[in-house]
Amino acid sequence: MKQSMRILIPFDGSASSLSVIDEAARRPWPLGTRLLILGVAEMPSTLMSGPIPMPGSYYQEWEKALEDQARANVELALQRLIARGVAEEMIETLTLKGNAKEAIIDEAGKFGADLIMIGTHGYNALERLWLGSVSRTVATHAGCSVEIVRGTAEREDEAPEKRRMKLLVAVDGSPSGDAAVGEVASREWPEGSEVRVITAIHLPFAPAPETWVLPDEFYEVAERHSREQAEITHQRAAKIIAEGNTGRAVPLDFSSEVILGHAEEVILATAREWPADLILLGSHGHRAWERFILGSVSQAVAWHAPCSVAIVRSTQGVR
Repeated sequence: MKQSMRILIPFDGSASSLSVIDEAARRPWPLGTRLLILGVAEMPSTLMSGPIPMPGSYYQEWEKALEDQARANVELALQRLIARGVAEEMIETLTLKGNAKEAIIDEAGKFGADLIMIGTHGYNALERLWLGSVSRTVATHAGCSVEIVRGTAEREDEAPEKRRMKLLVAVDGSPSGDAAVGEVASREWPEGSEVRVITAIHLPFAPAPETWVLPDEFYEVAERHSREQAEITHQRAAKIIAEGNTGRAVPLDFSSEVILGHAEEVILATAREWPADLILLGSHGHRAWERFILGSVSQAVAWHAPCSVAIVRSTQGVR
């Protein structure tokens, strides 16, 4: 189990960022964990492309208003965490000027963050554009794990046994998938939480009536082999979770399933049907090809999931 964590929470005062604060307050964190609330004042450009430029004092007043708002937002987040039972000594606050995407990523590195918890504004086209411009950039380029938090209903009066979480972990036999399982095993979760590990099997070719296609036996053998490899991966995941359970008063309940279909479709369908509270996916890295993989599966899941999504990186922030 992790001895402590460093959590960075960007906060802009929006409903989605309030949901992040509430979710962070609900989670159990190990002793010694630090929460950094980051407010970023995005400065307006002093250049004016229109025919009527504004006086310089206008921009100075605008900048001051944005800085004041960023500080007020951070104070709001601080007081909300404290009101929800988070110890004040766990919390740090910081307000910066600059580009939000760059500030979040840079400060996460300086802080040595293990996890960035960031909100998303929703599902429609404009809101997905925001996800693309901030959350997607952070999820792709941050040097630590990133959780994109989707808002849930207020549960302040909910009984502890109802705060348990359903954690859906998608694995593909790669080290990044193992890292996602390890993240679950090494962290504290509400008592009674469940872990479901799934692997999607997508055959490279589908049977067709044309005479030139491979024989049906090929697909049967390919599927059988894929399922055998997935079972090995799930056995490894079960062992990792079992080892993590040795340090828990109430062990995580574990189950696994191999499902035929495209990865993103399988993950999203399972998340809706179970239903999951959090999907955890491994990130293959930061190189261009690996960022494409993040875009093709993890991004699709992050955009369309009915719940929060965590992109797990095995290389965490450096203290």
